[in-house]
Amino acid sequence: MATDLDVFVGNTTRIDEEAYQLWLDGYSVLDAVSIRIKNGILEQTGATSDVLEGDTMDHYRTFQMLERFLHSPPKLVNQLIFQIPPYVQAMLIENERSLWSLYLWQVFGQVVYLMRHSVQ
Repeated sequence: MATDLDVFVGNTTRIDEEAYQLWLDGYSVLDAVSIRIKNGILEQTGATSDVLEGDTMDHYRTFQMLERFLHSPPKLVNQLIFQIPPYVQAMLIENERSLWSLYLWQVFGQVVYLMRHSVQ
């Protein structure tokens, strides 16, 4: 007797926006875990701090692997390693651009400030 079996396997990369923002802001895994605990994530999820630390560490590893794609948005859109929905890709790119804009503003703003004061 033959039995039909349909199987669907998905591998969508899950991005935690809070963890992503903490990573962009330069927090270590332990600092990010402390902040997330203060924000009430344990009560919301019922997880333990050890599970949260492991989850945050996994997210940070994913972000590190994604980083090279984030610097070049067309590479992120066309890459085949991570299955990321388009709306999540847009969020990742936008947050990365915001970070770079702030960084460039700080660097060039400081240069302009120093140039103005050296002229006077």
